[in-house]
Amino acid sequence: MKALATWSPAPDLNVTAVEREESRWLVTVCSRERAGCPLCGVQSSSRHSVYPRTLGDLSAQGTPVTVRVRVGRWRCRNERCDRRIFAERLPEVAGPFARQTNRLAGIIRLFGHSAGGRPSERLMVRLGMRVSDTTILRRVKQHARTRPNRAVIRVAAVDEWAWRKGTKFGTIVVDLERRRVVDLLADRVAGRMADWFKQHPEVEIINRDRDGLYADAARQGAPQARQVADRFHLLKNLRETIARQLGGFEAPIRESATEVEDGQDTPEQPPETAERERLRRRRRAARQAMFDEIRALFDAGSTVGEIAQKLGLGRRRVYRWVRRIDMPERNAMGAGDKAGPSYPRSSW
Repeated sequence: MKALATWSPAPDLNVTAVEREESRWLVTVCSRERAGCPLCGVQSSSRHSVYPRTLGDLSAQGTPVTVRVRVGRWRCRNERCDRRIFAERLPEVAGPFARQTNRLAGIIRLFGHSAGGRPSERLMVRLGMRVSDTTILRRVKQHARTRPNRAVIRVAAVDEWAWRKGTKFGTIVVDLERRRVVDLLADRVAGRMADWFKQHPEVEIINRDRDGLYADAARQGAPQARQVADRFHLLKNLRETIARQLGGFEAPIRESATEVEDGQDTPEQPPETAERERLRRRRRAARQAMFDEIRALFDAGSTVGEIAQKLGLGRRRVYRWVRRIDMPERNAMGAGDKAGPSYPRSSW
């Protein structure tokens, strides 16, 4: 029995058997001689019945371990207590209705925080602890709800994150001073984000990207806060400004080259080519006027939806254009309005 004591999940439980089955270790444990009522705390020695409780535990050299505890039901002899029969609690082993031991639940939570749902599921299977990705995420959420979060958030960073890549997005809020996530919102709605800011009037600085949606939410919910851009978008603004300034020299160079060629008695362009050039310039001028109007409406406080409805445009185009400083070129990098290379989102 001294050798079996190392298999015990708690010092006050007696290990009666350790068996090796086909794919797991099975540890049989019996409960104590007495148990306390969870309501009144009075110890009882009057056993009512016994029932088995199966718990997943840490693996042994990559082999899954299952703990089968014979838990007792007891009669409460305290006449003033409302509970007549109670089940024995195992606070050092597992919580009520839990299917894993506390130490396995802690490992699940750590994996979930570090790697997420499905990656953690694959890693834990290799380690001999088979847990689904939904269980891993549920453990993370339960721990976040039970942990008190009374810290004052002075500098809040807001950005989008994907529930499903390219399909469903939510909002993540980070406390930059403590470098920790404080909240996850299920969607990207300005009203919901504004309500969150109203519940945290202590926010003084809001770090965000150039998304107009979060700018509207900050203006509505936290007018006292100062809005700043994060490091990634500052560098992106610098890159676009340099590209715009250098691109301004392209047209004069072409015009001077055309004037030199015209002075050398070069043949005139065919009428079809000249007509296409005039049509291209008119389309560019109309597109520039549309871009200027969208920027003017957005700077005046209109939302993306209001601008799209007023001008009869798609929300996707309006959303892309309000995030830019200059009008994107067509057919750049073969991506339509998406001019320039793509860069990863900012990280904290």
